[in-house]
Amino acid sequence: MSIQVRIDGGGKNIILTERSILKSEYTITEGTQTRYMEESVDTVTLIGEIDLHSGGVETVNISKLAEWAFCPSIDENCYRTFSMELFDSLGEKIQKVNFEKAFVVKYKDTFSSKKGRARYEIVIRECKGTH
Repeated sequence: MSIQVRIDGGGKNIILTERSILKSEYTITEGTQTRYMEESVDTVTLIGEIDLHSGGVETVNISKLAEWAFCPSIDENCYRTFSMELFDSLGEKIQKVNFEKAFVVKYKDTFSSKKGRARYEIVIRECKGTH
């Protein structure tokens, strides 16, 4: 099974694959009233590691994730298009999640200079209200 996450917007596209995603969770909470949101809250949590010594796209993506996470809510760049696709062992798509107006609820990262790896956790929700 493989996974691909694509986050577009703000002039900085981010692509994460199974090489940098250790765990993903997708939840829908129905019937919960949340400020600025409709009755359901769609949430994706991604936990992963990025090898900082590999250079290239993976190393750049950890800084792009952090930049998006700390973007103030008054900035239009805090909302992005988010898609997550899951593929079976034959490469057939088995699930797809799309958020048209995604924003970051929580972000945390840690860096290990001994291992040369960055570990991250990011919680993303879809804005469904008028905010």
